[in-house]
Amino acid sequence: MKITQTKDIRTANRWEIIRQVLHNYPISRVDICNLTGLNKATVSTIVKEWIDAGLLKETEHGTSATGRRPILLEPLLNAGCVIALDIDIRSVRAILTDLSGENILSRNQFSIQDPAFPTVYGQICLCLDELLKGQPHARYGLVGIGVSIHGIVDLSGLIRFVPSLGWRNIDICTLLKERYHVPICIDNDGNLAAIAQQNIEMNTFDFKKEEPLAQPPYQSLAVVNISDSISAGLITNGELLRGYHGFANAIGHHTINFDEPVQCHCGKYGCWEQYCSDSAVIAQANALLETPIHSIHEFTGLIQHQNPEAKKVLDRFLTNLAVGLTNIIFIFDCEAIAISSELLSSLPYYLPEVLRRMILPITHSEQVVLSRLGKNGAILGAANQAIEHFFQELSNLEPSLSQSL
Repeated sequence: MKITQTKDIRTANRWEIIRQVLHNYPISRVDICNLTGLNKATVSTIVKEWIDAGLLKETEHGTSATGRRPILLEPLLNAGCVIALDIDIRSVRAILTDLSGENILSRNQFSIQDPAFPTVYGQICLCLDELLKGQPHARYGLVGIGVSIHGIVDLSGLIRFVPSLGWRNIDICTLLKERYHVPICIDNDGNLAAIAQQNIEMNTFDFKKEEPLAQPPYQSLAVVNISDSISAGLITNGELLRGYHGFANAIGHHTINFDEPVQCHCGKYGCWEQYCSDSAVIAQANALLETPIHSIHEFTGLIQHQNPEAKKVLDRFLTNLAVGLTNIIFIFDCEAIAISSELLSSLPYYLPEVLRRMILPITHSEQVVLSRLGKNGAILGAANQAIEHFFQELSNLEPSLSQSL
């Protein structure tokens, strides 16, 4: 038992050190000690293990007010690559990135015409095969695939329900793993957008100025992802809140109108998604317009040209969005809400109107902002999840084993 505990501590230390480097590079060994609380000997030993594994390198000397200048560390991001998939209701996007999760090496996408899973899965495989043709040579090659699903995923990774596509109990992880022979990480798009949002706020220290950043990362944050569906990622105490079954993010299917006569794809009536998703806004606009539109981009163009029918739809969208956001605040009591919405990102001057319509008799005010990641939050979160899984798995191995990979 004692050996197991010691191994667990080493594993945790390896992961914590590489995590700090990934989020804060270039970084010195001294800064890693300060951030992790580990002693110099432990940090030096583990840094050498990561260097020997071909995943860290020493770079130019840093600055120092007195004494010897520290040698800085950077990850070798070209040592491997990952694929990230974002499976939405009407389309699928895929990217190939290096181990930064941000440097996109190639991308591909396709529209979903037939929602039957076997058809879409076949298209996904063709899409990924095309991406892999341009895969660069790297020591570790393809290290994983991250998948974002605009539906309900349970804690085991099973796709339990995608209402708009009619998918139930789909084990896409096993199918992809058998075909591509790499670990598969899967999650709901809201959770992944929240992970990506949290990562861009991870740096709590400005190493150039040697002082804490003015705005520390939120410990309680809701990220609302609005596309053809609506989901949320909830961060509490710095950790993702998943719920008992993993469905804590299915915020698009909370009821905001008991009098709604039209049934939602999920089987309920009056779901938030029926009023504020992109597909709902487009459908509402087409019920009023003489010439139908097919995208949010077309809708925002009508708003910019002051089309009266489009403005009626926008007014309902703003009101219903305010209702949903107010509910999140009362249920979750978060520090802030970050919204990913193509509509609001194109018309950001309407965000104050959403805030005006929110009724907050207890808090009276709340920080609601547009996500800096926009519609890319989920797919970047999927890439990040696959990358972190790779480093965590290597952290579990003894150094001699990881060097042999």
